[in-house]
Amino acid sequence: MTTHAQPPIHPTPDTTVDYRQLLDSVTDSAIVMLDPDGRISSWNTGAERITGYAAAEILGQPGTCLYPPEALADGEPARDLQQAARQGRLELDAWRVRQDGTRFWASVAFTALRAGDGTLSGYAQTFRDNTEYREAEEQMRRTTAYTRSLIEASLDPLVTIAPDGKITDVNTATETMTGRTRAELIGTDFSDYFANPALAKAGYQLVFRDGEVRDYPLDLLHRGGGVTPVLYNASVYRDAAGSVVGVFAAARDITERKLAEERIRQQSNEILELSTPVMQVWQGVVVLPLIGTLDSQRSQQFMERLLERIVETNSSVALVDIMGVPTIDTRTAQHLIDTITAARLLGAQVVMTGIRPAIAQTLVHLGVDLSGITTRSSLAAGLTVALELLNLTVVPKTSRP
Repeated sequence: MTTHAQPPIHPTPDTTVDYRQLLDSVTDSAIVMLDPDGRISSWNTGAERITGYAAAEILGQPGTCLYPPEALADGEPARDLQQAARQGRLELDAWRVRQDGTRFWASVAFTALRAGDGTLSGYAQTFRDNTEYREAEEQMRRTTAYTRSLIEASLDPLVTIAPDGKITDVNTATETMTGRTRAELIGTDFSDYFANPALAKAGYQLVFRDGEVRDYPLDLLHRGGGVTPVLYNASVYRDAAGSVVGVFAAARDITERKLAEERIRQQSNEILELSTPVMQVWQGVVVLPLIGTLDSQRSQQFMERLLERIVETNSSVALVDIMGVPTIDTRTAQHLIDTITAARLLGAQVVMTGIRPAIAQTLVHLGVDLSGITTRSSLAAGLTVALELLNLTVVPKTSRP
């Protein structure tokens, strides 16, 4: 079968009208034709709406009338056309100027038009007013920069976490404390960086459930092997529609706090030991003089100290002197009785000394039964009892043979 070349189609008056109507139906974009010298030869309704120029005012004018002064001074119009002619098409975003002198941010495209023999016949230029879009982008950029500056201003590690537990953002403090870069952390599981991953996972799940957590204790791991104790405070954050999109968590390094607490604990223990000294006053006899108020912690302390010394010294008699105790309540009396019972289990006999009249009355009033416990009013009297229990007698030098 023989095929014949189709003759070229030339626009008829009707197709020309249709083409013009098509161009003018586009009102949100400018469609402009330029001759080879860059003068405007066609102007649609969209171009008129965007720039304020009517077709009758601008046809035949150079396309440079749309460029701002600084672009004209830089030779930008000629450079744009040269690049479009060389490449065939040029796309860019740049400032353009309306008829009233105001500027708009335009997305521009130039397309070089050529005749059948390759000769340049002009340019098709399209552009849109993207000023509002650019302003929105700029506002988003400013907001992002502001948010980033707030995050980075914190000396505490800050992390945002998605509902699936993946890290979506971190600050520099987090990088420092974990020994990992922001790029390494984003997209990984939050719980992977803690000594107890299950506890960390339970923590952020608790935030999604309850909306927040306060002072949640975790141990943060450093890549180099170090561990930092932290308290996490976290809350959910929402999108514009009010839906929860993630968790914002801040960690407070409590290393110094823990060290301070440990120092205080050690000092407290030292003070307790100093205030509850257990002394061996004779072979087989230890004395525990109590001074000051007896709370539960201190009562437990003196019990432990007394029992340890009984075992260490192999003592069979223990004197517990309460002369320095200002008051005794039911709980304190019970601690004393428990201590005496425990000492007896170790094979030691206990003598309670220093019971003043006021203390005796208090014990009677409280109904504390000390009938099974040997008591004396003074430590000296108690020591005499201890010696008797050991079958020892103190004899004056003059009485010795």
